[in-house]
Amino acid sequence: MSVAIKKLEGVESINVSLEKASADVRLKPGNAITLPQLRRIIRQAGYPTKDAQIEARGVLTERDGRPALDLQNGSFLELASKPAVPDAGSLDVTGVSRVVDKEREVLTITDRGPRLHAPAQRPR
Repeated sequence: MSVAIKKLEGVESINVSLEKASADVRLKPGNAITLPQLRRIIRQAGYPTKDAQIEARGVLTERDGRPALDLQNGSFLELASKPAVPDAGSLDVTGVSRVVDKEREVLTITDRGPRLHAPAQRPR
């Protein structure tokens, strides 16, 4: 499994622990790897997938009428709920991603870091 994941463009490192039944995958900034892609490789290697602990940087937005985190690499993570006070600009989030059904995965944000930069304002 680790060999297959290492072959993906954008993987910085992978640490597999059979004892803990876990894999720690670190991705390079700007990668285009998706969580479903990683889950597929893990399942093809014969291992079940569990909830995923996520640390990501993105912009809070909506996609198909649902709250989402735009990872700004062509990927989006659907959010379990709309943040009470949405931030403008990029921010770091930590959370748990759970498979809801075959086609959907939902991220529950457990911690939000500070806003990293605000979008440019248009002059009035």
